[in-house]
Amino acid sequence: MVFLSFGTTSGVESVLKLIGLIILCVIIIAASYYTTRFVGKRQAGMTGDSNFKSLDIFRINQNKYLQLIAVGKRYFVIAVSKDNVQLIAELREEDITYWRSEKKMSFKDIMTKVVPGRKDDPEQEEKQEEEREDDETSNN
Repeated sequence: MVFLSFGTTSGVESVLKLIGLIILCVIIIAASYYTTRFVGKRQAGMTGDSNFKSLDIFRINQNKYLQLIAVGKRYFVIAVSKDNVQLIAELREEDITYWRSEKKMSFKDIMTKVVPGRKDDPEQEEKQEEEREDDETSNN
């Protein structure tokens, strides 16, 4: 095999080996990307049309958690452990508050909320402008 040969090599052979390794790396990355997309679409297809939806999970400890599930238009809280699943309660729809927003947020919007004080944050710029105006009026 060309990649495993040992010994002295010329500059051209070294460049060809480097190009071959880069091509091999690109092929591996592309194969993993398309495999991930295929598996993701397949799993989404399995659960996308289902009447069962997991809405929320609260972990109690390593092997025990509470799960809020929707089955059709009914909502249940179940306790799940390593060897057991038990119904805790059935809830009405008005008892459930959704903390996840239905609209999709962009990465920039999420980062603006998580990292305050960024230079391109419009709210922060407005606050700084108001502070400058207050300082100017108090100095005059």
